[in-house]
Amino acid sequence: MVVSTAERLATDSSDTSDAEAKKTEDPPITAECDSLHSGRQLVHTILPINVDVLFELLFSRSKFLTEFHEVRKTTDMVPGEWKPNSEGLKERVVTLTIAITQTIGPKNAHVTETQVMRKCSQPSQLYAIDVTAVQGGIPYADSFYVTQHYCMSRTVDNHTVFSVHAQVHYRKSIFGFVKGFIEKNTWVGLEDFYTSLLRNLQSEYCIPPAKSKGRRTRRSAHGQSKGGLGIEETIAIAVDTKTKQPLRLVGSVRPGIIQGSVQPTPPKATGGRWLVAIMLLLLICVNLALYRKLLQMEDLERVSRLDHIEELDSLLLAKSVRTRNDWLMIFQQQETRYSDEMLEWQKVLSTVTDMLNKASVLCTKLCKVAENVTATGGASG
Repeated sequence: MVVSTAERLATDSSDTSDAEAKKTEDPPITAECDSLHSGRQLVHTILPINVDVLFELLFSRSKFLTEFHEVRKTTDMVPGEWKPNSEGLKERVVTLTIAITQTIGPKNAHVTETQVMRKCSQPSQLYAIDVTAVQGGIPYADSFYVTQHYCMSRTVDNHTVFSVHAQVHYRKSIFGFVKGFIEKNTWVGLEDFYTSLLRNLQSEYCIPPAKSKGRRTRRSAHGQSKGGLGIEETIAIAVDTKTKQPLRLVGSVRPGIIQGSVQPTPPKATGGRWLVAIMLLLLICVNLALYRKLLQMEDLERVSRLDHIEELDSLLLAKSVRTRNDWLMIFQQQETRYSDEMLEWQKVLSTVTDMLNKASVLCTKLCKVAENVTATGGASG
């Protein structure tokens, strides 16, 4: 079959028109969020949902949002309409009563959310929403409020990058333990809310769970393996049916699957423990001897001082000190006595120093023995 030049040109022109139509359907992404995205990141994931559809689901009177709040036992929800505010930005107010699952305290709280659409928002490309939530009916409700920032941006494959950041702000100074209590309960409630929200979105659109990058705690952010698998390394304990000895399963544990090698429990190093106990007992004995030596030294110094005072008093009462030579003799006796006491102090200090050196050597040996015992246990494990 021979294709004429006119037909070929007509086919090429139709293909070009189809490509241009697709380009006009998906305009290039030019919008960028001007928020600093400050605070704690609660959500960061990619959803295979159109950005306009996701915005309608979360920020309108959608059936999805109504049913979601009903499941969470939220009552008295009154979503307002988007209207321009004094700054020319779209704004709406949503009031609702949320349920509190804590066993102590109020069972519900009244929440008033002021939602403002940032100027950088563009339909079919980007929606940046700032939410200020004020609570009532709970302790210290007038002392703080919570701000959240929603960022929903379209990707090149018509999916949506969905992220949420939140912060706790205080209107007045409060005690530190009260602030810790408020922040702890606030973060627990927000994390539970967004976990349920993502789960319902995935269930509604029958999509597999997307990779998220939430920062619940610093330990969860740094607890992933360096290989990037994101699977926690755990240790499971089992019992051998033949020997009845505990076995340690080392490796990755997934739902329904245990991967790793079975290793028998290493024997306990009892000899090293006895050696450590004996050296500790010797160290206690050295300390007791040192304490006894110091007590003897104090008693000797006190007795010598009392003897000297009694002798000097007897001389003065006998009025035998009359001339200059008598005073010189007394001073010489005192100087001799002080010299003897200094010699005694030097001997005692020398003895104490020797005992302290022995105690230091003993402590060093004890530390080395403990390190060897730990290394032996780790090598056998």
